[in-house]
Amino acid sequence: VRLNIPVTLQIRIERIAERMKQKLKAKEVMAVVMESRSGKIVALASSNRFYPKAIRRSDYASLNTNAIEYSFEPGSVIKPITFALLLDLKKINPFELVNGHNGRFKIYNKTITDEHKMDWMGAEDVIVHSSNIGIAQLAQKLSGLDFYDGFKKFGLTQKSGLDLPYEKPGTMPALQQFKHEFWKATTAYGYGVQANLMQLVKAYNAFNNHGRILTPYLIEGTIDTYGRLHKSKRDAPQQVISASTAEQMKRILIKTVNKGTGVGTRTEGLEIGGKTGTAHIAERGHYVRRYNSSFIGFANDTKHRYTIGVTVVEPKTYHFASLTAVATFKNIVDLMVDEKYLIPDYQAFELPPLPKKQHND
Repeated sequence: VRLNIPVTLQIRIERIAERMKQKLKAKEVMAVVMESRSGKIVALASSNRFYPKAIRRSDYASLNTNAIEYSFEPGSVIKPITFALLLDLKKINPFELVNGHNGRFKIYNKTITDEHKMDWMGAEDVIVHSSNIGIAQLAQKLSGLDFYDGFKKFGLTQKSGLDLPYEKPGTMPALQQFKHEFWKATTAYGYGVQANLMQLVKAYNAFNNHGRILTPYLIEGTIDTYGRLHKSKRDAPQQVISASTAEQMKRILIKTVNKGTGVGTRTEGLEIGGKTGTAHIAERGHYVRRYNSSFIGFANDTKHRYTIGVTVVEPKTYHFASLTAVATFKNIVDLMVDEKYLIPDYQAFELPPLPKKQHND
């Protein structure tokens, strides 16, 4: 069996994950790097490692590949998927105004709050500044069937197809629940739905690949006794949103990095886009003061495109994704530049000035 994964890149990303786990006092740090045009996984890393020749009882939990086996409520990284469905169905345009209600808004019998209090904002700034209130209102424009089928198209509640066993497909509300304004609101910003990191990377790949998602794969093929490589069969790409919608979303996610919650990933000479997500963890039916944080996005130069996902499980030092997953993502991008997987072009990708106020999520 021949794997896609270059050993040096894998080991160095594992070391980044281990360092960040210690710094953040987290349970685990996971990272996935995928070639956006092919679906080839070039790194699948976890901070929780073991020595294969001497596995101990304490290593048993680390034998799992949590990038496909650990399902969690992803929080705000779901917002771009919701927004993409609205754009693709022409329910909104990116520049229409949305009322931020100064940070507090009641829908049904639940009060939704925003970390950053805003009044009126353009619809795309709902993503850039990660407004729960904004996306909760916009989501009401989707029918229950639009919402349910749209999430399915993006691969939620379905196995990613990665060539490893034991993947958990995740969950989301039933179709009937999606007809209720409360479920539309909370699902729109990533609660009530569970996904694994690989599913999220696969979904985000649509924004960096003209609206197409690909089945991720680890195995390039098998080598026979004569040394001939027999490449594995690949599933056909799936067009989940139009190319024009994908281009709009890509622009918004780049703006999120340049001006919003993802500013910590900005890198001179590269095209970086993505979205943060910080989500409470539920325990025995109640949300507790423990969190998972994620950053899902892409890093491109003039020739190469990569979709990259990071999840930090229960960090204790900080919990906002902008201080946890974003920092991990940035370290991985810097490493990929160092290893020549990404070649900065300072004329092609010129960064705008940093915003005066940076945002957490």
